[in-house]
Parts: sequence; structure tokens; C-alpha cells
Amino acid sequence: MIPALRTAQDPTRFALELIRTVMLILCLVGWVMYPLELLLLEHWTEAWQSRIPFLVAVPGFVFTLWILFDRKTPWVRWAFILTMWASVLTGVLGAYFHLVWNMEGDINWKFEAAMEAMAGSRPVLAALAFTHMGVTGLLSIYRAR
Repeated sequence: MIPALRTAQDPTRFALELIRTVMLILCLVGWVMYPLELLLLEHWTEAWQSRIPFLVAVPGFVFTLWILFDRKTPWVRWAFILTMWASVLTGVLGAYFHLVWNMEGDINWKFEAAMEAMAGSRPVLAALAFTHMGVTGLLSIYRAR
């Protein structure tokens, strides 16, 4: 059993720890499934930047699994937090680069042009999956003081 669930002292804390655990497990599944999807879609170009999601997924998976069982060790917690922020940044930058790619060299930030580019050949919102995993991970270990 997950240590945080086992040591919960009352039903409210148990419910909170259960929600945190479920969120971390969802992140863990995402760290496997999103890179697998990118691999199956052959999502890379000649540029090294297209491999960044794969490079972020490895520590994302490792630290999410680790934090699932050990939320108290300070360096693990900080490594997890930094990895989640890297995931947020990866998703935001990925969405930006997909949007620019869809503009096909004619960068126009007017609303209509940007919305047209959102529906282009590169899915802009798909890149935000990494932002979603990072935010979910950060929320799962947040503790109000």
C-alpha cells in the first residue's frame, strides 16, 4: 500500500491522500502513453527539439513513480517539482511551435489567422498534454501551509 494512504490519521486526510495518489497514477500513465503515441506517430523531425518530449518523459516517469512512494525526501520532492515545471514549459513551447509551424511562414497573430492555424496539420492542443501532466503532478503534491 502507498505509505501516505497507510499513515493517514483521519477520513479526511485519507480522502486527500487517495485523490493525490489517483492523480499521480494518472500522471504515471500519461508519462508512458503520450511518448508512446508520439513514437507511433513518428513525431520527430531532423531538429533535436522534436525529441524534447521524449527526454522530459523519462525523468517524469521516474520521479512520478518515486514520489508515489516517497513524498517526504526533500531532494526527491524538488527533483519532482523541477521535472513537472519542465513538463509545463515543454507543453507550452510545443504548442507555440506547433502553432507557428501551422502558420507556414506567414506568421499572423490576428485572432482569425491564429484560430485557423490552431486547426492546422500540427495539433496545437496535443502539445499541451505535457503541460497538463506537469500541472497535475504539481497539484498532487501541493500542501497548504
